[in-house]
Amino acid sequence: MQSLVRFIGILVTTIVFLSGCANLGKPSGVGTEMAQIPITENPSGNTYPGKFIWHDLVTPDPQLAGKFYEELFGWQIDYQGQYALVRNGDKLIAGILKVEPSGDRDGKGVWLPSVSVTDVDAAVSLVKDNGGTILKGPVDMEQRGRAVLISDPQRADIVLLNAKDGDPSDVEAEIGDWLWDEIWTDDPDNIEAFYASVLGYDQMVSKGDYDIFMHQGKWRAGLRHMPDNSIHMLWVPVVRVADPEVTTQRVKELGGVVWVTPDKAPNRGNTALIADPTGTLFLIQRWPPRSSKGEQ
Repeated sequence: MQSLVRFIGILVTTIVFLSGCANLGKPSGVGTEMAQIPITENPSGNTYPGKFIWHDLVTPDPQLAGKFYEELFGWQIDYQGQYALVRNGDKLIAGILKVEPSGDRDGKGVWLPSVSVTDVDAAVSLVKDNGGTILKGPVDMEQRGRAVLISDPQRADIVLLNAKDGDPSDVEAEIGDWLWDEIWTDDPDNIEAFYASVLGYDQMVSKGDYDIFMHQGKWRAGLRHMPDNSIHMLWVPVVRVADPEVTTQRVKELGGVVWVTPDKAPNRGNTALIADPTGTLFLIQRWPPRSSKGEQ
């Protein structure tokens, strides 16, 4: 954990966060394209509250970032139009949109996750009642569903989405899939209460300075305790990899940054904290973890 703490002060100064879409500039015409893209081509017909069901990469350079992910994870990216689509194998997993930085801010990329809710409008009321902020929406996005962009009480941003025709089914994440999303917070009690109320998490499993949000017996997200002097908290997505050490070596070769190596990460040997060439932060993780290195 100490390595993660040591780097957080640097990381928060290099990322442009979504404290409102206008702060990142206006993605001309891209909203229309996004609305035409469902989050899955095989909807389950069911809603799984609290499940992370989509990720959008908001970046000043989609081609640079996209090449990095194609080489690192073998993702396939379709750049037709203003909204690029990302696949891992035959599975649709993410979108990429270009947003120019505005004002005097040094624009960097950010992964913005979408999480499933049963009723977006009811969730909006819960966000407001529990100290969160509505940044944009709710809005109906034709093939995608009904969505709202919110900021939680610590200013971490996330999309609440009721997907059209249902969420992707619960299946084991494959190599290169999204494994997990975790919230970094220096106020775990309040943030736990916020998401329990808004997303319906009904149980927390604690593992020291790491907690797990659960809903009806399913692991849905993580909560990592951060130091009190952290400047900004955020949601961080996690990609499943076969070997974090091999992957981090490729990160360096491809122009990314390894902020925390596997041997220094909290889950020794199993995770790493990295950034793509546009500064976008994310984690990689071996799953299941190698038992000899311990657990999170």
